[in-house]
Amino acid sequence: MLVGCLKRIFHRKDHKEVMLAGLYLSSIAIFLLLGIVSGLMGCEIIFWIKLGISVFNSILLYGYLRSGKIQQYAIFLILVVEIDSAFVMLSQHFNNFVTIYPFFIIFGFFFFFKLRTAVWMTIVHLLYWLMISVYGHYAFPEDPTFQMISLANIIVSSIIATVFAYFYHISTEITYEELEHTNRQKEILLKEIHHRIKNNLNKISSMIGLQMLSIENGKIEDTEEVLRKSKLRIEAMAMVHDALYRTNNLEKINFEKYIKNLTQLVNQTYGKNIPVEVRSDDIYLPLEVMMKIGLIINELLTNSIKHATINTNDEPTLLITLNRDQNNCILTYHQQSKHTVDIDSLEKSNTLGMRLIKLTIKEMDGEMKISNGSGLKFVIRFSC
Repeated sequence: MLVGCLKRIFHRKDHKEVMLAGLYLSSIAIFLLLGIVSGLMGCEIIFWIKLGISVFNSILLYGYLRSGKIQQYAIFLILVVEIDSAFVMLSQHFNNFVTIYPFFIIFGFFFFFKLRTAVWMTIVHLLYWLMISVYGHYAFPEDPTFQMISLANIIVSSIIATVFAYFYHISTEITYEELEHTNRQKEILLKEIHHRIKNNLNKISSMIGLQMLSIENGKIEDTEEVLRKSKLRIEAMAMVHDALYRTNNLEKINFEKYIKNLTQLVNQTYGKNIPVEVRSDDIYLPLEVMMKIGLIINELLTNSIKHATINTNDEPTLLITLNRDQNNCILTYHQQSKHTVDIDSLEKSNTLGMRLIKLTIKEMDGEMKISNGSGLKFVIRFSC
């Protein structure tokens, strides 16, 4: 059971839990070793004291593993080491070795406790050792450990250890705060990715549903054309994620690069080479907005290619622009050709493509105006 609890502790990510368990195990081993050395040297009393401390620390370790109270059992371990260190120094056994204990304990204060608590514990700790040192100086005037120069060294070393422990605490806290912030960002990003995937699948499902509804209403297209359009719609969405993947910016996408790639894909799919000019003021848009724009441009471009196929002598030139106007963006799709289009019938059209365009613009809280001056022109205004 104890081994199982230790395995759980050492497999956890909390560095304080792992450190405290390690310190308990180390203290048990050290006190046991000191007891054995004392026994071999004929110090029977010291042997039993060290053995008793090892057993007591084992009990504390078991209690800590059962309760998981880090600060409480850290205090227990510190008290054991403090009392034993003072006893060893005053009983003049291994005192030269024990004088390093006070310095290490200070690091424990700043490791396991908050800064204010650690400072108060350090003050109490130094006062405690000052009293021990003063008592030892008068009780054992010949002992070099308690001479003034030794005491001065202990005080100076304690102050240095406190300064180092303070900066260690600050640097450690900053590091772990940064790590926690990074982990939180990764969790948020992962949730956002799953949310985006869910939205994309819902969009695909909705588009297929609209296609089925069109078929039910008797608007039957060639099967190959239906599949080609569905494929392009999905690829237009996939290209947004590909654009994010290829850049360091995980939030926004460059409009011009994305639309150029999209128009090239649509041309290749239909085996066409309709000239398309894309202009923007180096505008970057969020993924969701760019995906909606991609669907709109895809529908408009496939429609242009379809009419260009019907009117083979009138292949259009396309101009796609995006400009900012205060808090709004203005997307313009200009099909420059001699072919005239009935604007009224186009606005009232109930084809799947136009329905997708209107629904997408509605989702963007935008508005669309269609004109037929020097060619068919779609002007879409939306917040950005």
